[in-house]
Amino acid sequence: MTAGGGPDGAPADSLDPPPLEGIKVLELAQMVAGPAAGLLLADYGAEVIKIEPPEGDGCRQPRSAEAAALPDSPVFVAYNRNKTVTRLDLRAPTARDQVLALADEADVLIESSRPGAMERLGLGPEVVLARNPRIIYASVSGFGWGPAGRSMGGVDIIVQAESGIMSTTGQPDQPPTKVGFTVVDAACGHALCHGILAALLRRGRTGRGGQVQISLYDVALNLQTGPLTEFAMTGVQSPRSGNSAPLTAPAGLFRCSDGSIVVSAYLPRHWVAFTDALGAAGLRDDPRFENGVTRARHRDALTALIEDRLATRPADEWVRRLRQARVLVARARDYAAVADAPLARETGMLLSEGELHGVGSPVRLGRTEPPAAWPRAEVTAQRATFSSA
Repeated sequence: MTAGGGPDGAPADSLDPPPLEGIKVLELAQMVAGPAAGLLLADYGAEVIKIEPPEGDGCRQPRSAEAAALPDSPVFVAYNRNKTVTRLDLRAPTARDQVLALADEADVLIESSRPGAMERLGLGPEVVLARNPRIIYASVSGFGWGPAGRSMGGVDIIVQAESGIMSTTGQPDQPPTKVGFTVVDAACGHALCHGILAALLRRGRTGRGGQVQISLYDVALNLQTGPLTEFAMTGVQSPRSGNSAPLTAPAGLFRCSDGSIVVSAYLPRHWVAFTDALGAAGLRDDPRFENGVTRARHRDALTALIEDRLATRPADEWVRRLRQARVLVARARDYAAVADAPLARETGMLLSEGELHGVGSPVRLGRTEPPAAWPRAEVTAQRATFSSA
């Protein structure tokens, strides 16, 4: 990327403004899902004012032992860069009036309180939309607004359990396992962002704002569109398949002489290239391994035969050989290896400036300046105002 230019190398003096330049977002959300959407909007050029409760966003608290001495939780820092941050007690009438004044100027309001909480504070969608009919009032909940869901509190791990994600994750002979990071929260941020963008697009055509509602539970079900549809069609629960793809083979983690590699070679052309690279073309004549379905049925036998071949060479050599054969292959990297990889440096996704660190937006817009990563401003409540248009 050219310094000062866009991702397509366009010179700085010919760049277009960010797509959400001039859009004002009032973020009343805490933890990850709502703030993740606010961050994506900020990276598209929106001005985001985040209001925390007097004790701070709950996301300031969770941290590892290694991060205990840091002034802020890395997770909070990660999801609240590129925003103006302040604190208000929304239960106080003066604070409520200040929030309503900000909402009068805003294009988007994001909140993640339990259903009914914003109404009790006098900040519900009916009140806000009556004052500002053009605003997009975006709400995140754990389990929706229906009779069953509105009384349930939901965070990522609870939603993973309730939605079935844990039932399909882990080793076959072990208990259900959560995904190793807050996958539902993160996905919810993306889904809420594109819901807000759709509402802004509609407002551009109609002049009217409106509500956008999203729940972690709905996002978790949507993430499982494939296996849930298969269950509906067959009545059979997807098995836990550990480090293997559940529906086909070979696709999973395999041991070499000095470590492991991940291979995905289930499509016919990849299967042929893989067996040729292994020097095991005879596997293709075995009726147990005729196609992806039969290979998955005889996965254990196939894995043993593959690992017999892989045990003759180190993992890095197999990665080189298989990539030359155009087989999909990788090492299972830890974070240290990811941070040190040329690929991560090439993409520029891992942000760093002095003591500040974060992860960038995955969206690259041609002819647009990359979003600013720093600084994250914290201001007093009295200074929490949107800039003039």
